[in-house]
Amino acid sequence: MKLLVQSMFMLSFVGLLAGCASTQKWSAAGGDRKEGVVRVSYEYPEFHEPQVSDVQAEKLALSRCNSWGYRKAEPIAGQIRQCANKDDGNCDLWTVTREYRCSGGDGSYATRLSR
Repeated sequence: MKLLVQSMFMLSFVGLLAGCASTQKWSAAGGDRKEGVVRVSYEYPEFHEPQVSDVQAEKLALSRCNSWGYRKAEPIAGQIRQCANKDDGNCDLWTVTREYRCSGGDGSYATRLSR
């Protein structure tokens, strides 16, 4: 009986932890065509540990770079974490942004657009 109660407690605890994790999707967050820099970001609420796909971020950045006439998107080291919304002095919504450098290709489409 004691083993059953302990097992039930552990399952409940693991379920509670899983409920705090969330999956976030990256979205385009701007950039600079002329400089060949793409920004992607996601948001998450306070006290939630998001799970994000680095592959999804890279694909999104590559798609944007391709549309500008570049062949590659290379991650720039680091990421930016900023408070997107404060409530009573506490941040209740965070934004995480990564930057990618577009390379390979002349970016001629981007050059024409920026004129």
